[in-house]
Amino acid sequence: MNRILRVWPGILFGWLALTVSGGSTNLVWRWSNPSPFGNNIADLAYHTNNPLVAVADSGQLFTTPDIATWTSQDTGTRKWLRSALWYGTATNGAAALLVVTAEQGTILTSTDASNFDLQDLGTGDWLEGIASSGPRLVVVGDNAAIYTSDTGTNWTRQAVSFANWLRGVTHRTGGPFVAVGENGLIATSPDGIAWTRRTSGVSAHLNRAGPFRIGNTEGVLVTGEGGVALYSTDSNAQNWTTISTGVSADLYVATQETRLDFANPNGALLIAGDEEVRSGSIIGGSVRFTDETSASRANPAPRTTYFAGLSTGRQLILAGRAGYVIQGSRNTPFSLTLNWTPPAGSSRSLLFGAATNLSLGTNVTAHLTNDLVVLSTHRTTNSFYVAVGDGPTILQSDSGRTWLTALVPTNAANQTLLGSASAPGQLVGVGSGGIILRSEVAYSPLITTNQFTNSSSTVVTVVLTNLVNTLGLTWDSVTSPTKTNLQGVGWSDGLWIACGAGGTLLSSATGTHWTPIAPITSHTLLSVDASPAGWVAVGELGTLLSSPDGVTWTPIPSPTTNSLSRVRWLGDRFVVVGQNGTLLTSPDGTSWTTQISGVTNWINDVIRVDAAYYAVGNQGTILGSPDAVTWQRLDSITAKSLYGVASQEGQLIAVGLDGAILRSQAGPYPAGVELVRWPQQATDSLFLFTGQPDQLFRIERSTNLVDWSASDRLEIRDSAGTLLLIDSTPNDPLLQFFRTSSAP
Repeated sequence: MNRILRVWPGILFGWLALTVSGGSTNLVWRWSNPSPFGNNIADLAYHTNNPLVAVADSGQLFTTPDIATWTSQDTGTRKWLRSALWYGTATNGAAALLVVTAEQGTILTSTDASNFDLQDLGTGDWLEGIASSGPRLVVVGDNAAIYTSDTGTNWTRQAVSFANWLRGVTHRTGGPFVAVGENGLIATSPDGIAWTRRTSGVSAHLNRAGPFRIGNTEGVLVTGEGGVALYSTDSNAQNWTTISTGVSADLYVATQETRLDFANPNGALLIAGDEEVRSGSIIGGSVRFTDETSASRANPAPRTTYFAGLSTGRQLILAGRAGYVIQGSRNTPFSLTLNWTPPAGSSRSLLFGAATNLSLGTNVTAHLTNDLVVLSTHRTTNSFYVAVGDGPTILQSDSGRTWLTALVPTNAANQTLLGSASAPGQLVGVGSGGIILRSEVAYSPLITTNQFTNSSSTVVTVVLTNLVNTLGLTWDSVTSPTKTNLQGVGWSDGLWIACGAGGTLLSSATGTHWTPIAPITSHTLLSVDASPAGWVAVGELGTLLSSPDGVTWTPIPSPTTNSLSRVRWLGDRFVVVGQNGTLLTSPDGTSWTTQISGVTNWINDVIRVDAAYYAVGNQGTILGSPDAVTWQRLDSITAKSLYGVASQEGQLIAVGLDGAILRSQAGPYPAGVELVRWPQQATDSLFLFTGQPDQLFRIERSTNLVDWSASDRLEIRDSAGTLLLIDSTPNDPLLQFFRTSSAP
């Protein structure tokens, strides 16, 4: 159960449950996959007695006390966050201020990593790195930007003699600040104000710098593109030595592991980047690295792209693409081997499409009444999602929150599913090499053992067998008449149509046996769908085809030469989306009208939820419209390209790059939030609410049923749909009424 601490006094004598309004364009997006989030992590910040902080693109910032449970914080901006640092000292030994740098001269500060103040330094430069000497902060970025502050709030830009763009900065204890950047730039400063350019001996772009200590040796480690790494142990970081890393990949992490050897500090260097993690130590003036990703290791570091890394003591943390976070540690302080712990399994395969269907079943349960076992039968109808993509990957979810990996046939290995569609009791996915996969209603036994104790203390055992519908969870290959890539598939009134490269069109009455249709275009067809009046297929260079029956197809004059990625029949009209923000509508599939989308990115899919229309596209583009004519760009929490959308019970999901699955309630919730428990005694302070996961609401209070005051916005985060609210304020003895209301 999710417990939220808030101050909200009152005694409940009445309640009213309200639902949210439908068709909202004020969407609140949350991550469903990868878990717990999928934004690229640009940097990590840690200080004893402070939470670990991860900063990412699209203004996303996440905190965790244990690397297992992460909380998304509202930063108040969608600008890309680039670096972070805990600064200063509070009375409890924690750092006093979190300072975060971002694009276009933006700096965020917070004392608790949850409430943020934004500062605009009045520049278009991205601020890529941050370091502190204790009292002084230094921030570096584009166009040789260097800013200093002794408070974290007042910043001064420093003049320098070089123009290189800067990518990182660090401070060595008792030594200088070291800034690194493009074309091999290394510059040092004793105070962050006066800077001296040093000879690095390399021309590669340098990405990160970090201090290290190994035995009595202190220095600075630098990493860059093409596997370049350097270090310096000079007190002023004047002389630099190039390290042989053994890799050619770009490196973005330069940190150290702090290890304890009895009372003497020891350490090890750590570099990481594009699918590379290496640990090493300086021995006799040379650095020897160990490949931490080697398959010969018992617990190797997974191969992905790492952008950030730090040490919390004896534990290493690396983070990077698609929210990937791993931990490294040694069994003992003297162990020569690091053991790496990856995050809980989440698919990060690219997802191209999504669909919904219904799972029908009968559930038998048992309970004991008057020492007799009573069986109850419940017929169930559950809607669910499937998402398809590279691998092939097929994910299934009942709620849109948590996703299961479906079983795919072995002969489909290494293929990519590019489209999917649904029919009653059936799903079809199509993709590369002409692959066609099919899932249909089937039932597998699920055996459960129930034990009850009767009035004579005898244990009664009841074994139940329920049949579980595996629609969407198990898939089979069907014979395809083509080896060309199939891009889209649709179903209507007992007929399946698939389309693909070279104008390929296939038809099937069952989804099992497919027949080619003579092509009438050589252009690749990317999508197909049907209305009650007939079919439409769309594709490259503005290709539009129509058919009254799915058999006879006719080219339709197109108002655009942009490629069209998706066509959908949305209840009262066809909507087509595509390249350069193309958006077309048609009532019949024959006459088409160009609509203004307001964007130039590819739009990849479109859907209608309740009374509103939504479209998604590249770089996290999300659009909304009340009528499919007037469109506006909506808030997005990611820059990952989104390729498919689906909806059930007012919930909207979008799928895309790196396994991204976002969810938001776009239509009304099936039911309102109910108050199950409330304070009924002077010392009672407990409220219990039930509703839908992700449901946003407020408590409104009144003493006369006329004048109401509202609480802060509350959210049901527990997957079971409950929220426990603890009120630490003494109860008001006056008569009060409470109701719940929507809080978009």
